[in-house]
Amino acid sequence: MIKNLNQLKKSLKAGTRFQITAHCHTEYVGQVREVTLANTQGFYSVIPDAPDHKVTKSNGGKGSVLWWSKAPFWDFSDGICGIYSSDSKRTEEFMILAFRVLEEVA
Repeated sequence: MIKNLNQLKKSLKAGTRFQITAHCHTEYVGQVREVTLANTQGFYSVIPDAPDHKVTKSNGGKGSVLWWSKAPFWDFSDGICGIYSSDSKRTEEFMILAFRVLEEVA
């Protein structure tokens, strides 16, 4: 189970899949994503098996991007990794994205 930002950065590699459990745009909740690229700045993800979806096509085919931000903006509990627009408030109003890593790539 991922407990901090450092562990999350190590686990999200190309091919890793995660499921969105909360999102500032509710239509994305429940989506399964696959990481296409992760680096020191953030990670890109696509919807596997949906090559024509706008998320998959964005950023030249790398997919949607999420920048890491600093550790205080993240929350890790019960296997859910969440990032907020506030470093102190953990409410739906400040939620950007929450997800559960489904499978890690070795």
